[in-house]
Amino acid sequence: MAKIVISALLCLAMFGSMAQAAGAGACREANGTAPVSGSCDAYIECKNGVAEEKLCPDGLLYNEKSTGYPCGYPIDVECNQATARLQAAQPSENCPHQFGYYRMGDASHCGQFMNCAAGRGFVFDCPVGLAWNPATYKCDWPDQVEDCDAEAFLGFRCPAPAPKSDLLGVQEEDYTFHASDSDCQVYFICIEGRPRRIGCGEDQAFNQELKQCDDIENVPNCSSDIKAKGAEIKAARANAAALRRKQN
Repeated sequence: MAKIVISALLCLAMFGSMAQAAGAGACREANGTAPVSGSCDAYIECKNGVAEEKLCPDGLLYNEKSTGYPCGYPIDVECNQATARLQAAQPSENCPHQFGYYRMGDASHCGQFMNCAAGRGFVFDCPVGLAWNPATYKCDWPDQVEDCDAEAFLGFRCPAPAPKSDLLGVQEEDYTFHASDSDCQVYFICIEGRPRRIGCGEDQAFNQELKQCDDIENVPNCSSDIKAKGAEIKAARANAAALRRKQN
């Protein structure tokens, strides 16, 4: 599986049990793997009809559906055994298990995660404005992450929605747009009262009237420095495009 760190292969012998299984009768096929009853991270490996019980590295589970390396992250594995057991955790200084992905920080600092491989922790940052979602192993909108306080994380509090007018039949908006107070090239979309941060391109800024990104020159509240930088980037792109047309 592409997401499994290659070093898991090198560490299998360290974490796997090398005890022989109960004879060739444990093999459903001459070569392949099979689950161990009552366990989510142990499996039987058969080579030429000889069965051997092994353990996945700590933090990974046996994936019966895999056609390659038989161990995978829990999010990719279905282990439905009622009384399934797991090997004892083998934590390191930074990692609760030898392998896995783990969010760092609290509810107001949701943008970092750690990938643990053979007990070594590697810290990664989500793109600006996104939070690590442990339910999907992906960077996501903070309002979609259950234990992330989107407003505290983004530093923006959505205003209360305008009251609904029964007289005029005006419906509340499903989402609203708001300019950032500190950066004209950033704005927030509030969805059900929770914000999402959106960044415009380097040569664009948020136009409150259009409720979308626009040329910086059309947004009066941008500083002269930002406007100058945007104009420089825009000119450089135009020159590059003209050069490509000339070469073709």
